[in-house]
Amino acid sequence: MMADDDIARLSLFVGETFRHPATIPPGLLSLWTSVQCRPITPAFTTLTVGHRSLLWPSMSASPNIASPSNASLINLAGRRAVVTGGAKGIGAAVSLRLAEAGAYVTIADADSAGHDTAASLVADGLVATFVTCDITNAEQLGNVFDVACGSGALDILVNNAGIFPTTGPIEDVADAFVARMLDVNVRAQYSAAREAARRMTSGGSIVNLASIAALRGGANISAYAASKAAIIGLTHAFANELGPRGIRVNAIAPGIIETPGLEVQLERLKAGGIDIEQIVAGNPLRIAGQPDHIARAALFLACDLAAFITGHVLVVDGGSTA
Repeated sequence: MMADDDIARLSLFVGETFRHPATIPPGLLSLWTSVQCRPITPAFTTLTVGHRSLLWPSMSASPNIASPSNASLINLAGRRAVVTGGAKGIGAAVSLRLAEAGAYVTIADADSAGHDTAASLVADGLVATFVTCDITNAEQLGNVFDVACGSGALDILVNNAGIFPTTGPIEDVADAFVARMLDVNVRAQYSAAREAARRMTSGGSIVNLASIAALRGGANISAYAASKAAIIGLTHAFANELGPRGIRVNAIAPGIIETPGLEVQLERLKAGGIDIEQIVAGNPLRIAGQPDHIARAALFLACDLAAFITGHVLVVDGGSTA
């Protein structure tokens, strides 16, 4: 088994070893020959000796090596991605952006409109498939990831599925309502992240969808705000736990985004004191957010442009929380 002093000594020479194997001191030669190198991302390689593993910068991460082009950093060709809640709105926009970047996208949604979303991508020469899934159903959720991976590994999960009913005054909120909100928006997202992590054998990226409601609250949306705050907590925890495996975990906190889900909530939100039009008019950019604004952020966090970003909550709200 690799001893701690061996690790210390190896750490002194490993950087040069990648570039100049002949510089390995004789005392480390036998140790080095037993090291197994496994690239897990373009930036990191795992070195394994016996039962001990170390994470080291890969050659491509060295400042002495030419930097990759912008096009190569955003290129997702051959990578497998799952987008939950991908039938409409933000999920559909994310699916399009990932597919355009070259990813093989599996759209998971209980809404049969996902068939049309996937078919539209395929008609444009992209690679996509749709799997009907209630994300609270463990069997259906597992099937989504099995379909997405086939005999390979998963690279990307965009944990987008969720519900956004207005909560109403706290005095009127039933326990069953809160339980349903937390089951869909927290427990099911936890399960999706777990299924993804099991299949991310060569590193990957998980992007969770939170909300600015988690950062500033809001009247009559208490259960929703609590569920999205939990997602931020999970994002931080997963980032710490999965980082050593080369899996990055980040979250996006959207502001007001014009989606079909928002449209059906407008009157109830306004009745509860949340005037969407007033909020939009008051943000610094003076525009309403579109699903593609969130999709662009998801693409950024999923690709290698964000190779050194994990545990981060990216607020995309037109400056509403500024």
